[in-house]
Amino acid sequence: MAPGPDGTLFVSIPSSGGSVLALFDRSGGLRPGWPIVVKNSTSCGRPLPADDGSVRVICNGTDLPVYDNDPSNVRAFAFDAGGRSIAGWPVTLRPGSAERVIGGQMTVVEEQILTDTADVGVTTSHVAWMTTVAADGTTRSGTKVPLVERCCGEEWAIGSDGIANGSAFGGDGTEGSPEVSWITSMDRSGLRSGWPVRIDGIASGPAFGPGGQIAMTVGSANRTSSRVLVFNRDGKAVSARSAQLPIMTAESGVDCIVGAPKPPIIAHDGTTFVFSELDTAIFALDPTLQQMPGWPFEPPSPLERPDPSRGEEGLNCASLALPAAGPVGTLYLPLQPRNSKVGGNLVAVGPDGRVRGGWPVELTRPGSEFWSIAVGSDATIYALAIEPEAGGASSASILAIEPDSTVRYTATIIDP
Repeated sequence: MAPGPDGTLFVSIPSSGGSVLALFDRSGGLRPGWPIVVKNSTSCGRPLPADDGSVRVICNGTDLPVYDNDPSNVRAFAFDAGGRSIAGWPVTLRPGSAERVIGGQMTVVEEQILTDTADVGVTTSHVAWMTTVAADGTTRSGTKVPLVERCCGEEWAIGSDGIANGSAFGGDGTEGSPEVSWITSMDRSGLRSGWPVRIDGIASGPAFGPGGQIAMTVGSANRTSSRVLVFNRDGKAVSARSAQLPIMTAESGVDCIVGAPKPPIIAHDGTTFVFSELDTAIFALDPTLQQMPGWPFEPPSPLERPDPSRGEEGLNCASLALPAAGPVGTLYLPLQPRNSKVGGNLVAVGPDGRVRGGWPVELTRPGSEFWSIAVGSDATIYALAIEPEAGGASSASILAIEPDSTVRYTATIIDP
């Protein structure tokens, strides 16, 4: 789900008959022309709203009959505010790991694997490049950047300036060597001057702070301590670093958990939140990266939940329900049920590290959980609630919640 303009909300729902895309108005009703079925797709990524009320979405059709010469390709769709397909779309893209809409233009990272292994003497295992898709579907691809295979590939993110940054970690190839990370930056012209940057430790994917600075959490495989680094846009210097934080954020050699830390969450006021799958403590740092009074916050129940995408193995694997930042340094946390008689709850933690008055918002049905949350530009909190139903099925609903914890509406999107 993704908040749109004027209190609207776009929701993408996977379906074997074609992914469903819905647009809800401020009161929780469907807007005229919605929902729509994205034909020849079984799942779509997060909707990407544009300023004019239209939306872009990248959809996967690899488990459907092949529509072009490469079944690994994905397709990007565009729909106007009335649910009508925009001329010139869909467009075919190589799968990548980052996309963003800036104004009416979509910018994506595309990638192509050249070899499955990092063989001796092989200096390039894959390439990545930037592609822009204009409002009319016109596609312009940038210069390809050669990359070397690391542990788990690059984790990319695109800033508001349309520049992509990625991070990857790994040793130097010798047994027992310390983990290091490579931070890369590219635009449509290719690799940007001053990059890549090599740092000690295991770096998260990038997050973007005020002024376009690049922030990431850096941990270590021995789980001793973590820190936050902030890079200038030219990549030639670390402009700021936090003190070491007593929180475990990275671990290698674990079947269920990817070794890299989660990217920090940065609020509009510059507050940086550091959290982890491996620790319960959550830290808040001010814009100078100093630890804020009242933190860390220790939630009464964990963020983690079983990961059903892993099948039976997922029952023993954690999937993090990601927090989200709101105005004035508020952090919203989707937590596990406090006991077996109720469902999960959503808590709001203020800049002083205390739970705000009126919170948490709790689901009453045992076994129900908040799976994801998003915060709109008007400070509305949108939460996806999954609740158990008869016969082993589940329903899915969206709750729109005011900053004072008042539930403005509940809209059921899947009702078996």
